[in-house]
Amino acid sequence: MKKALVLSATLALAVGVGYAAQQKLGELVVFNNWSSPAELGALNVVRTAFQSQGGVWKDITVAHDTGASIPLINMLTGGNPPDVFIESNVQLRRELLKQGLLRDFTAYYNTLGVDKYIPPAVKDAMTVDGKVVSAPLTVHIVGTLFWNIAAAKKAGVNPASWKTIDQMFADFPKIKKAGLVPLAIGAQKWQLDYLLGSMVVQVSGKLYDDLFGLKPNRASIDSKEMRQALAYYRKIQQNADPGSANRNWNDTTAMVIRGDALMQMHGDWMKGEFLAAKKKIGTDFDTRLIPGAAGVQVTVDEETFLNPKTPEKKAAQEALFKTMLQKNITERFSVIKGSTPVRLDASAGIDKHAKLVLASIAKPGFGHPVRNITMDPDWAGAYADLADAFWNTPTMTADDFIAQLQAKYDEVFQ
Repeated sequence: MKKALVLSATLALAVGVGYAAQQKLGELVVFNNWSSPAELGALNVVRTAFQSQGGVWKDITVAHDTGASIPLINMLTGGNPPDVFIESNVQLRRELLKQGLLRDFTAYYNTLGVDKYIPPAVKDAMTVDGKVVSAPLTVHIVGTLFWNIAAAKKAGVNPASWKTIDQMFADFPKIKKAGLVPLAIGAQKWQLDYLLGSMVVQVSGKLYDDLFGLKPNRASIDSKEMRQALAYYRKIQQNADPGSANRNWNDTTAMVIRGDALMQMHGDWMKGEFLAAKKKIGTDFDTRLIPGAAGVQVTVDEETFLNPKTPEKKAAQEALFKTMLQKNITERFSVIKGSTPVRLDASAGIDKHAKLVLASIAKPGFGHPVRNITMDPDWAGAYADLADAFWNTPTMTADDFIAQLQAKYDEVFQ
């Protein structure tokens, strides 16, 4: 049976009690799970701009690997809620919205005159059931290729010339002959989850939405598109180097930076590793979407707001919301974090890859929310388990995968 995400009736009471005990007028308690220097440096751009307007910002930070929603829910139900929090899961936000706990920013957003600059994929992430409840900070996409230019010359290949993923695979023997790993993969469970998702959206954006959307379609599981995605996924597994098992993503990126591997297929936070290594895009490394991609997975870092209990908090929330959507703020934020701004008119400091991302997500229907934003938790877990099992069991067939995923669907939704 599907496990519903339910917050107890005490949640509403707890939130009310928490707000009544605020220490200072105008103070916003901001909950996030960021800790790296780039993340904190980027967040400080927003914090400083907000404080310069007279706002008071109080941080509550949890580690990345704790899962932000668990401590967040504990705070909500424990009577000590934040005012603002980073949490992208649609189901959690919908539950909070139904209970009257989230602030609806739709009317305020419409007064800002920025809608024409916000890409469809970002607008989708900001909204729940048609209501704007979050302010976006920055964008990443999953399923990009980053490659070492010198290694490509050594192998005699040009990744920019590939029109299809099959053309990419066709160059693998030449790349191996040059003594390079063609495609470096960090075969940790969460990375494999993303990788199979990239193969699914590579084949069909509709299939991606059918599998990973809010209302999965069982019929899509057994489809020629799913079989094609699994075939590509298996091809990548068969060409992975022996050291790929359980390798961290950044250690995998380092292989490309050193020139031990030609390229990596992962989230575009890879760029931050190249930049930290003093490598220049277009000179030392380059980037592109997976050749022939029918879409991309989009993840939007965003802040969501609980209903304010005082006029001072309401004004502070509006100041912070507006700040995050300002052109110069999203530009500066993204340059520091190594991500992409949330506005289509961003220009200052925007590199080749960020321009590629903006051009991609500007196209209606090309950007799809990364699965952890939309999927039922049990369904997401079942999918991730099978993505991992398929990779680590070379004898597992597409028929096996499909039959097991169908069985999991029936357990979760029926």
